[in-house]
Amino acid sequence: MIREADPNKRRLTRDEAVELLSRPLVGVFSSLSEGGWIHSVPVHFLYTDGQVRVLAGAQDVKTRNVERIGQGTVCVEVSEGNTRSYVSVSGPVIVHRPPGAPDLQALDDKYSRDDFAEGWDDESFASAVMIVVSTQRWIAWADWD
Repeated sequence: MIREADPNKRRLTRDEAVELLSRPLVGVFSSLSEGGWIHSVPVHFLYTDGQVRVLAGAQDVKTRNVERIGQGTVCVEVSEGNTRSYVSVSGPVIVHRPPGAPDLQALDDKYSRDDFAEGWDDESFASAVMIVVSTQRWIAWADWD
């Protein structure tokens, strides 16, 4: 069977996908629970050097899931006019304990907030992690009505 191309859909280039991940958008982070269901939650994130970084609590469901399964996915979407563009990246995950100060400052800068600038104490660092997804698989499309 020959599949016809959809004239209202195109793949984003890697540069377009990276540009979308660089915007201050809310992403959706997904991981697989121990029971086999998909756990998806909104997150602020950083994209840098082929990795997506997500600040999380050390005891969060997403943290426990990725520590057990070693995989995670982040998806972002934006609609501009009648065009919807989205990027989904997934790959192996490592968890940094505690999160690094440069990542925390970069999150504050990207999302115009001052969580880190207002001061993190030892307890804040101890209760937080940085989930780092190495982007091995990319799905990036634009479509329109």
